[in-house]
Amino acid sequence: MNRFRDFYNNNQRWIPIVFFVAGFAFDAVMLRRIDEPITIAQQALYIIVCAVLIRFEIVESQREIHPVWILKKIWKYREAVLHFLMGTLLNAYTIFYFKSASAFESFLFIALLVGLLMLNEFGRMGKSQTQVHIALLSLCLISYLVTLVPIVLGFIGIFPFLIANLAAICIFWLYMLWLKPTFETELSVYRKQVVLPFSGILTVFAILYFAHAIPPVPLSVRFMGIYHDIKKADGHYELSFDETNHSFWQHGDQDFKARPGDTLFCFARIFSPTRFNDRLQVRWLFDDARNGWRTSDVIALPIVGGREEGYRGITKKTNYQPGRWRVQIETLDNREIGRITFQVEADSSTEPRELKTVME
Repeated sequence: MNRFRDFYNNNQRWIPIVFFVAGFAFDAVMLRRIDEPITIAQQALYIIVCAVLIRFEIVESQREIHPVWILKKIWKYREAVLHFLMGTLLNAYTIFYFKSASAFESFLFIALLVGLLMLNEFGRMGKSQTQVHIALLSLCLISYLVTLVPIVLGFIGIFPFLIANLAAICIFWLYMLWLKPTFETELSVYRKQVVLPFSGILTVFAILYFAHAIPPVPLSVRFMGIYHDIKKADGHYELSFDETNHSFWQHGDQDFKARPGDTLFCFARIFSPTRFNDRLQVRWLFDDARNGWRTSDVIALPIVGGREEGYRGITKKTNYQPGRWRVQIETLDNREIGRITFQVEADSSTEPRELKTVME
């Protein structure tokens, strides 16, 4: 224990960063489904503990704290614990957002999120530390509720998002009432360190959501592929593709050799939580030489949640032309979940074609 204390005292500057990285590594290994009750309960517990530790941080900035005897030996490690829990929470939401992201704007949001984490861990915040911690706590709370409410309601959209934000406002209002007495008469400091960070994060989150920059959690596309033929047999799908020009990194016929009468099939596996029952849409787009990507068809796709590998859905297209194509899976309010791009080339050959079939 003495050697451990000496090591901690000599490396106090780096210990929080180590714990932060440990939180990331821990969650990357342990995190599985977004709708697991143990995952939901764990995140709620972490948010509560972080909120309590931040309150102690605020009180300690004004006067010395004498913890109860059971906490005396571990009290000096509370900052490391806070960083570990924050790292675990934010890593979880980064993973969830990344899995649901497809559009370029969504990846920009994730990059901003990671940048904020790095700024907190490697930057010297000084007097702004409490503000940063409140902002990160706000981000965790809003992300938690934005993920949880669609799982509870069984669908995604503007209504679950508004309910989640209303719940976040109510919960944080109660938290602010608990924090307010710790600032005594310094109401301007209270507004600057507590009210402003939460209001700012809530506002920015709402703006990014309506700008379609927030990925549509808790949905995610596990797999997408283009095929020459798809048949269902004994509860499985038989996916057939031409492996003549197939590369191992491609999903089916991403270099589609089209003969007269061929049909384009798109197969996808979409993860959604248990008891989820919603509708998505599949958008087929063609890359026009003059006008760029233009929509050719939009096809409704009902989904049901609960399957570990994801709900299996099929769309097809018989009216097409050679060129570059893209299929996007979107929510009904046009939030992109996944996409696949492929090339269609006219094939005048009359030789027998051997198709490889895989099971899904």
